[in-house]
Amino acid sequence: MSKIKNVEYGHMNWGPFVMKTKIPDYIIKRLLKDGNKLRKEDSYNDKLAGHLNHQFLYKVETQNWFYQEITPILEAYRSGHCKFHGIKDLLVELQFDDLWINYMKPGDFNPMHTHGGAYSFVLFLDVPKKLMKEQEEFEGTSAKPGMLMFEYTQQAKPRWATTGVIVKPVTGDFYMFPAMLQHWVAPFKSKVTRISVSGNMRIENKDKLPHDYF
Repeated sequence: MSKIKNVEYGHMNWGPFVMKTKIPDYIIKRLLKDGNKLRKEDSYNDKLAGHLNHQFLYKVETQNWFYQEITPILEAYRSGHCKFHGIKDLLVELQFDDLWINYMKPGDFNPMHTHGGAYSFVLFLDVPKKLMKEQEEFEGTSAKPGMLMFEYTQQAKPRWATTGVIVKPVTGDFYMFPAMLQHWVAPFKSKVTRISVSGNMRIENKDKLPHDYF
């Protein structure tokens, strides 16, 4: 019998750093309210990859307010990113590129795509119970209805590595990730509207950061 009783080990952090956190209700309510005011505005569809008919760019005032409110989250992501990749914790000057709201309806979907900028995020504002029930009843092997899928490689998935992660949308959940990370959203059939907010951020002082930061 082996004399080894307890095995202590470390592991390499591999792949992109994706952060998940919760957003307070007051922010969700403000984004829903401001988003509803945009329903009569011109859509933002021609700038986006999604096959959705109702996507709208937030006004500058809302974007600036949201940026101020989530600054602690952005700082946490910066610090976590550095720790995850084993690099020096550096000051990164982030700036919003855009912030928009998505009203996803039955049959809508987002094909595989990436975003512009350095970092992107998604916040689920309203995930109806009917959609969650449809997800529970789904019997297929792919991503369930209305779910988000992150894909780290285009190659066939090897048995010994995790190259994709399926995200079940929950109201209030916020995910931040590298903009170049491929992702897509599966369609659903329930007669409801799944509401989310997405945005991109760029790094202003990119020329002052080491190449291994990205």
